[in-house]
Amino acid sequence: MGRGERLVADCYRGDKRATESKQQLRKALFQLLKEKEWGKISVQDLTNKAGIHRTTFYQHYEDKFDLAQQVMDEMFDVMKTAIFAPVHESEWKSDHAAYVYIYRFYQHLQEHEEEYQILLKRGRELNIHQTASAFFEESFTLGLEEVTGSTPDPQHVPLEMQKQFVISAYVGTAEWWLRKGRPYSPDFMASSMIQLIENH
Repeated sequence: MGRGERLVADCYRGDKRATESKQQLRKALFQLLKEKEWGKISVQDLTNKAGIHRTTFYQHYEDKFDLAQQVMDEMFDVMKTAIFAPVHESEWKSDHAAYVYIYRFYQHLQEHEEEYQILLKRGRELNIHQTASAFFEESFTLGLEEVTGSTPDPQHVPLEMQKQFVISAYVGTAEWWLRKGRPYSPDFMASSMIQLIENH
């Protein structure tokens, strides 16, 4: 193996170790959040639970708040990608253009229920509101563009008011659905949400 190949291999191993360390810390974060309040969790708790050194932690994060913020940003980025991925013909189970995106939203929550349940429980402590609001506002705009092909004319109802109404409806209903243990399927939730929005 030449010098260049060794450098590439070393970089790959370094990237792989960094990814593994971050995954271990993310897992440790959620495990600890199940056990105790955010304010009682220390960097030492996180590194002990993850089985890594403090120096490794500080190579990736400034403090525990930076870790939590990066984890939440990543979660919402993954959700956005899942919701707005290209639509396959087999996914069209409704005449309403928004069905697929709402279905995917609930499907994603279902697949990652444990983590989102913890965020529901600890959201206020983690100050998740700003991150979540930014995600839902961006998703609202993306959703309108996907469904209508452009941002709509607000006409008689200001667009900002429409946005807040829809976001509140979807977030509130999703929280209720998770807290109740997902009493209905993602398909039922998507169909019902469309019906509710159309009737109001």
